[in-house]
This record gives sequence, C-alpha cells and structure tokens, in this order.
Amino acid sequence: MLFQLKPILFSTRFDLFTWLLMKTGIHRWLLNNPGGWLVFDITFYSMPFLHWLTYRKNPRLASIVAALMLVVNWLYIQCFTLYPTNSIEAFTPWLLFPILFMTVDLKSFYFIFHALRYFFLYFFVSAAVWKFVQEGIFNPQQMSAILLYHHKEYIASSPAGWYTSFTYWLINHAHLSYILYAGATLLELTFITGFFTRKFDKALAAGFIFFLLLDHFIMRIPYWEMSPFLLTLLYSKYSLPSIYSSHARKVM
Repeated sequence: MLFQLKPILFSTRFDLFTWLLMKTGIHRWLLNNPGGWLVFDITFYSMPFLHWLTYRKNPRLASIVAALMLVVNWLYIQCFTLYPTNSIEAFTPWLLFPILFMTVDLKSFYFIFHALRYFFLYFFVSAAVWKFVQEGIFNPQQMSAILLYHHKEYIASSPAGWYTSFTYWLINHAHLSYILYAGATLLELTFITGFFTRKFDKALAAGFIFFLLLDHFIMRIPYWEMSPFLLTLLYSKYSLPSIYSSHARKVM
C-alpha cells in the first residue's frame, strides 16, 4: 500500500497520460503529505466494496460507481507506480476491469469480458514477440546478463545468502539460464492459441500461474496484481446464449 511504501521520490515515465497527470502536481503533493497516502489507500481499496454495495441496493447506480472506480483506479495506480518500486504493467487489470462493471446488460458484459481476454492474450504474446524483435532470444548469454543486472543490488547487500548463491549459479551456467529464458518465451507464445480457440484456456490459466510463481522466485518480480485476468480464461467457455440462463447469471 502507499502508506507502507512511504514514497520520497518519483520517476517520470515516457507517456502522454503520465505527463498530463504530473501537470496536476498530485504526485508531488503526496510526497509531502503522508496523510494523503492513507486516504488514497482507503479510497482505492474500498471502491470494489462500494460498487458491490451499490449493486445490491440500487443496480441502476452501479455503473456510475464503476465509472468513479475507473477514475480512482487510474489516479491511484498512476501515482503509485510513479514511485520507482512498481511497474504499471502489473496493474493493468485494475485499470481495465472497472470498464466491465460499467456495463448495464449481460450482452455488453459478455463482449467486454472477452475483449479483456483478448487483451490478456495480446499482453503475453507481445512479450514473446518483443524478445524476437530485440533479438534477445538469439543470445545465449541473455538470461545470465538479465539476472546479473536485475539482482545486482540484492547480490551486493546479501552476498552470503542462499538466494545469492542460487542466482550466481544461474549466472555462471549461462546455457541453463538461457533454457529458462527460452522456456518462458515458448510459454508466452502458447497464448496465441487463445486467439483461435477457447479449448485450452484452462491450460493457459495453469501456465500463467506457473509463470507467476517462477517470475517471483527467479526474478523477484511479484506480478500477482495480474491475477484478475485469470477470470477471463476460467469463464471464457460460456457462449453468448448461455449467459442468459439462470445458472450463467450466478456464475458471471
């Protein structure tokens, strides 16, 4: 959370929306007002509950609350990821899922739900394509160099730790670490099947969980904020006519 992060500096990303947000000065205000951290945290994490409560009491107003949640999420996540300890890519579901709850009928819900699924597939496939474009997949030393660069602070601060020894072992065995790199690329490429069929979505979901576990352990990158995208794979089997059944209403 923001109050746990206790930000003291920020980094500028190279995108227009971030620059427009920074023009408001809200990120600088948060640096100097610790009370604002807690306010931002409470507002951000209470929005899903507020939407659920509104939907229970007055469904007609739920889409308005969802639109408000979309604004809150974009403000919070933009600020949160400006402080250089987080990646905005990991928070993509939190930026997009409020759009799903802004829908007012099941048909719209269905199409936006699958649009999020296709975006998730694109997210993974493009990561694999980027490895080819940047030619990293053709360099046997690539993963070894990535590990050395990514873990340099940890290696310097904890040279005697077991994880440092494990990392050194992977760095010194470049061909073995390259197999991990190539395997991750292949796993990312398998998500292209989702563009043509939904039969393998559960397998892709299992692969995604496996990817998150390895990414956290080997790269120390916690991408768990991406996990809401799992829903788009687990519930993709429902066709448009079936969402109007009473059973599908309960599931969706």
